[in-house]
Amino acid sequence: MQLAKQTDEPSPLDVRLALYRNGYSPVLARGKISDVAGWRTPVKSSEEIERLTADNTAYANTGLLCGALVGVDIDTPDPETAAALLVMADALPGADRALRRVGKAPKISLFFRATEIRKKVETPEYIVRGQKCQIEIMQDGQQVVGFGIHPETQLPYTWIGPSPLDVPFVDLPEITPETIAGFVAQAEAYFAAHGTPVREKKGTTPSARSGGDTFWQRVNSAALDNTDSWVPSLFSSARKEAGTGAWRITSKELGRELEEDLSIHRDGIQDFGLEQSETALSLVEKWGGAPSPKDAAFWLCERLGRDPVEFGWEHRDIGARMTLGSLGRVPAAANDNEQEEDQADDEPAAAIPQAGGLSEHLCYPPGAVGDFTRFIVGCSRFPSPHLSLVASLAFTAGLIGRRYRGPTGLRSNLYIVGLAESGFGKDVTIRATAALADSTSWGHKVSENLFSDQIRSLPGLAGKLRKSPSAVVIQDEFGRWLAEHTGRGVASHRAEITASLMELTGAPAGFWGGQEKAGGNIPRILAPCLTIHGVSTPSTFWNALTSGNISEGLLGRLVLVDVGNAEPVKVRRPPNSIDDIPPALSEQVAALLGLSAGKYTGTFCALSAKSDEKPYPVMTAEWAPGVDDLFEDFDDRIRGMRKTVDPQYRPILNRVGENAARLALIVAVGCDPKEPVITREIQEWANTVAEHSLHVILRGATDNIADNDRAAEYLRVRQQVVRRGQSGITLRDIVKNLRGSIDKRRLEDILAMLRQAREIHLARLTVESGQSKVRFWSDESIPDAAVIIPLESG
Repeated sequence: MQLAKQTDEPSPLDVRLALYRNGYSPVLARGKISDVAGWRTPVKSSEEIERLTADNTAYANTGLLCGALVGVDIDTPDPETAAALLVMADALPGADRALRRVGKAPKISLFFRATEIRKKVETPEYIVRGQKCQIEIMQDGQQVVGFGIHPETQLPYTWIGPSPLDVPFVDLPEITPETIAGFVAQAEAYFAAHGTPVREKKGTTPSARSGGDTFWQRVNSAALDNTDSWVPSLFSSARKEAGTGAWRITSKELGRELEEDLSIHRDGIQDFGLEQSETALSLVEKWGGAPSPKDAAFWLCERLGRDPVEFGWEHRDIGARMTLGSLGRVPAAANDNEQEEDQADDEPAAAIPQAGGLSEHLCYPPGAVGDFTRFIVGCSRFPSPHLSLVASLAFTAGLIGRRYRGPTGLRSNLYIVGLAESGFGKDVTIRATAALADSTSWGHKVSENLFSDQIRSLPGLAGKLRKSPSAVVIQDEFGRWLAEHTGRGVASHRAEITASLMELTGAPAGFWGGQEKAGGNIPRILAPCLTIHGVSTPSTFWNALTSGNISEGLLGRLVLVDVGNAEPVKVRRPPNSIDDIPPALSEQVAALLGLSAGKYTGTFCALSAKSDEKPYPVMTAEWAPGVDDLFEDFDDRIRGMRKTVDPQYRPILNRVGENAARLALIVAVGCDPKEPVITREIQEWANTVAEHSLHVILRGATDNIADNDRAAEYLRVRQQVVRRGQSGITLRDIVKNLRGSIDKRRLEDILAMLRQAREIHLARLTVESGQSKVRFWSDESIPDAAVIIPLESG
């Protein structure tokens, strides 16, 4: 078949006028977006097209309005799946005469003429061979871009054979609703046989809230029955209509170029902008950042105050807690054993939040990083997979530094910090990486070259990088170090160190130092690759920070791994020893260093690095087919959360994708230093770890960072209430737990401010025994049956 590429000739206006003359209704588009007012109404004249084009010069692409025109969109990036679906499409009546357009191969669209104008029809999304696949039949109210530049490939849209510029609309083959329905059913059967659904099939509005027989349907139904409990947390700008009881969020507030709103009502959820139904679960995934349907369901359960088991979940998850919407509060677990009013207790209360650490299975990525982690875990009497992962990632990042880059150009320099209370075996993780470094035939030379002393001064940091341009700083008590370098009133020479750390995140592709640094006393270092391996207790870490660390970007540059609340289990006789490194691990260390022939040979060897010379050669890790889409979709989703988080946290979102890219590069090189490939498994792991770090940062910053003593008191009182979850807390217990640190008048003022801000509520709850309890509850944990006492009443 002839592939006729569209060129810059004719102009967009010429294309639109030619389409109109051939019976099509052209649509002005920016990339794939059509948002010119009234675009769903067919144009009525050439003069209208000329006027619209003149008034909207930024709209360089041209779409085709669907309705009478039907676009059969095979939205399947997997080549094998696309080929199978195209065979089915080719069997449709008249398909040999259908126009065919390609935007991003192997995806393809076929165009027919409708015998009856209907609304859009689509299959559910399925994962087939690692790719998200779907069939969409574009009909009334939709458009398909056919001319211009594809926003992802940056190449022109192409037509296989003739285009609408050549074939009048009346000459297109007809397609009936019955034919469309049969094709969609056939495609869905293929997807179901070869893949797994991304989520429950979207239904019509009535079925969207039916109770159903599955866990997912029950959660969705309960969420629709109580939209007030979760919609404001997911969409901070949502407004509730007095007449209909529906929650409305405008497209502008969602950050998209569409006109219509998103509507959430107990009878169902409708996205009028995209003209499609949604579920509560799909909204939490799409707009709240939940990485999976399960996380979305569990988050909804928390907001509803219900245990997932009540809806049919067989195993309670004790992994990372999802905090969406404001992403700032730690939901507390429900306490089934409610205390009576006269039972006082000490902090902490029984309703302790579940462990918020990174899921343990994520501590063992493939390749050398996972192998190093397993070894370190086996060396400790109090093993911590999380701190072992932190050590392994930093160690591997340093071994490969300067000599590898990812497909986005980023290097392996990583600032990674493990947050854990005392007793989690951090000392072993530090000593184990040094032992691994020294286990090759080159002995102590490796650790001397790789590891740096803790950062105490700018000249000291520069001196280490001058000697070893790829270095790992092991910063024990990282929170204490932060307090000295980022706290209030910090000395200027220490503030300069913090500024330099931020500069060094982008230095591996350029240089650092020179005349602009310290009056020229800092030498110019080419492509320095600094990695920080930090460990800190959570309280020390968060108490060291101020809001300035958020706006200036330091916090976003850190990858935080939260160990959680589950304490390590003592192992009396650890199976491994740092004095006995397995030969296979030593070989992995040598391979990552680029050592060969028993000597320091070749410019690629890490030990041959010189700070005044650019590294050469530099090896690029490539994405496996389709993985670039996985990464870009993740990055877009995280950046899209700008509309749902506090504005002060928005700079942090911009760094999440970068951190995911660095993590993926490190693991990929650890899998194969000679031909590193970022597979789907690796990128999914990296995305999950980077997003875990984001949730830890947002939750920790909101709950802990205060710029003055009064703000710190405010947060401390709020935490007293938040930690109790649905059990609530009495004023007497708050006073007792504070142990006189806040005087009575100040405490009353703080409680009043918290109630006025609707962060907490004083409410009365009548239990089954008939007893009435008056307690404070956080806004997200107040029981449905509790009656809020107005601020002016008490």
